[in-house]
Amino acid sequence: MTDATAPMKVIFVGGAPRSGTGVTHALLCTAPATNEYHHAISFVRPIFESYVVGMAQWDSHTPTFFQIPEHLRRHVNKLAQESMGLVWRALKRPKVLCVKDPLLTVNFTAVKAVLDWPCQFVTVLRHPHDVIRSQQEVYTRSGMVMDAVQVYRLARDYMLSYTHIDDPSMEGSVFHFRYEDLGQDWLTDQLRAFTGMGGIDPARIWNNGGHQPSEREKADPFYSPKYHGMIDTSHRLDPLAPEFRKIVNDLCGPLMERCGYHPDGRVDRW
Repeated sequence: MTDATAPMKVIFVGGAPRSGTGVTHALLCTAPATNEYHHAISFVRPIFESYVVGMAQWDSHTPTFFQIPEHLRRHVNKLAQESMGLVWRALKRPKVLCVKDPLLTVNFTAVKAVLDWPCQFVTVLRHPHDVIRSQQEVYTRSGMVMDAVQVYRLARDYMLSYTHIDDPSMEGSVFHFRYEDLGQDWLTDQLRAFTGMGGIDPARIWNNGGHQPSEREKADPFYSPKYHGMIDTSHRLDPLAPEFRKIVNDLCGPLMERCGYHPDGRVDRW
């Protein structure tokens, strides 16, 4: 790839925060065709958000600067390609660039609309009880207390993270699966088929699980002892409180039913 000026394609890993995007990204990054695991590309997120905002304000602010929406799209595409090109070069110019940012997930349709590079999207779902409970741990480690208002907001954001799955513009470009099925051979085979990366190997995740986290890493509120280890989807935390479960069930019920997630926290086997 020494003569290449861009990756063959970009794979964006997404899902609600604390849904398993890290381990999913690490799994895909075991393929020889792509880069090593790395931190989220959060600095790129505002570029794609600018397109969403620009289109939302098309009837007021944006026409001052662009004659037609396509001109806005081309402008944002240039900015996105410049930043994504920087990411690609920093990661040693892999044939397939594989990146993640959970908070970008809600704008995956904008990413596909804007970026004039071939793109695929791998989205992980997880029982929302476990997602919110994991987010509660982040709050606790940050010295904050989670209340019903925050649970409502997080559950709403959880649902927004997955609207792209059914968007017609994403047809053929997005693969979604459940965190609870990670490590299953059938799922690994499906990920290989979708991405075209036959070298995806769960046994090699995070360099065979050999990374020893520093004390600084462990002190991060977002740290999990599952990071940099082999795939482990077992429960680490006690269940979400009943009053919080009700809020989550009310907001996330349709997606829970679709994914085999029960209101009492159980998960159907697929």
